[in-house]
Amino acid sequence: MRLLQRLASLSLVQALVLVFAVKLVIASLLPVTGDEAYFVLWGRHLDFGYYDHPPMAGWMTWLQLQLSDHPVWVRMPGIFTELLIALWLHGLFRRHDADKARLLALLFLFSPLSLIFAFTLTDTGCMLFAAASFVAAARAVQSEQGRAAAGWAVLAGAGLGLAFLSKYFAVFLGLAYLIHFLVLRPSQWRLGLVVLLTALPFGLLNLYWNYTHCWSNVLFNLVNRNADGRFDALLVLGYVAMMAYVVLPWIWLALWRGRHQRDPVVADVLALARVVVVTAAAGFLLVSTSKAIGLHWVLWFYPMVLVLLWPQGVSVWRHLLRLTVAVSLLHVVVLLTVLLLPVSAWDGKPKIQRDLVSATEAPEILAQAEAVSGRLPLAMLGYSAASVLAYQVDRPVMVIGQGSKYARQDDSWTDFRALDGRDILVAIRRDREADDLVPWFSRIERFSISHRGLDFEFVIGRGFNYARYHAEVLVPVRERFYQFPDWLPQGQCEFTTRYF
Repeated sequence: MRLLQRLASLSLVQALVLVFAVKLVIASLLPVTGDEAYFVLWGRHLDFGYYDHPPMAGWMTWLQLQLSDHPVWVRMPGIFTELLIALWLHGLFRRHDADKARLLALLFLFSPLSLIFAFTLTDTGCMLFAAASFVAAARAVQSEQGRAAAGWAVLAGAGLGLAFLSKYFAVFLGLAYLIHFLVLRPSQWRLGLVVLLTALPFGLLNLYWNYTHCWSNVLFNLVNRNADGRFDALLVLGYVAMMAYVVLPWIWLALWRGRHQRDPVVADVLALARVVVVTAAAGFLLVSTSKAIGLHWVLWFYPMVLVLLWPQGVSVWRHLLRLTVAVSLLHVVVLLTVLLLPVSAWDGKPKIQRDLVSATEAPEILAQAEAVSGRLPLAMLGYSAASVLAYQVDRPVMVIGQGSKYARQDDSWTDFRALDGRDILVAIRRDREADDLVPWFSRIERFSISHRGLDFEFVIGRGFNYARYHAEVLVPVRERFYQFPDWLPQGQCEFTTRYF
């Protein structure tokens, strides 16, 4: 209890330093995930868009890669995102009540998912720029009129545009602005117009890139990933339960108990936060009727949820902070315990052991494999595994086979025509993957590498048969992932031009 009280009484600077240290430790221990490695590949192929999403994650990692590709350094945008958001929230409310502003910032920093989030993902940019946009929009409504208000509105629009270039779910933030400025606060319609017009070029940039690149991330987000969607009440219940965990039950309870409390000094800011939260929560609720909502998807509007607590008394804030710190400490202890376990702790689970070893020692494993095969073009059958291997060995790892609807950026990077007749080294993770490769080569040779007592499987595919691969893989890929609905104008598509 004394520890909780001490943590709750930290100054903002002390809390920032402590949270930064915790994130740094987590970032240094956590193996690179498939998503992170995939976005590092984006950063190595800088563009205005990618197959799955708009480009912000690639831009962030590109910036980091200018100095180093060390996993902790690559994760720095994710490490600093919550720290910056806390500073912005504190700055927004400090002049109204310095102690409550500190408690707001600490409550955000010490929330479980804020504390352990140390990744640079698509959600990182959405969280960062959505928060920047909201704070700027709040400044605009507080300024009400004049150049200051217009300036803040421009910044809010730029933040909205950058959030949209991070993840499409930022559209809920734009919709909230439409509702707030044009419906609920029509006297402020000029501010809303400035916000939306400033954000518009960012959306047009994304639209143009999609038009010239197979409509890739439009098709992925609006069509391909939702092709099998149908109503499922369990998905809705899962979303509700997830939101209870993300926001935490005692915060929901405090919001309910204080629903009639008002603070006229920041009434416009609270009204804006309320519209953002309701719009985003309702939007995700609608999506959840046919699709599972990712835990990380909803984090971008969590700061606005906490803003709604502002009218509460200081004693309530301190109580909420102590409860939150207690749960967050438990999260950190459990996570660090798992991360510090030796590989031997996973005896009996060879797949987990192989994943842990290959996540850090892939270059040594590959060197042994190439002593058998020679240096050949390298491939895997899964996008996530191929991304991690490419990051670890710092060379291209193509994805062979149809793959899934996710992470298909390699469709643009690999030209299978150039591989006709060549030998390819394929790292496999399951026995059946070797059988999958048989039709596309004149013959296959399978071998294993022993490293740290674990077996890592490889296949040398001799004489790649492009014609058969085209018929059995590329044609189905086109039919499944590159069919354009009638409502999309025909644009340029390198994949269909190259192979068809």
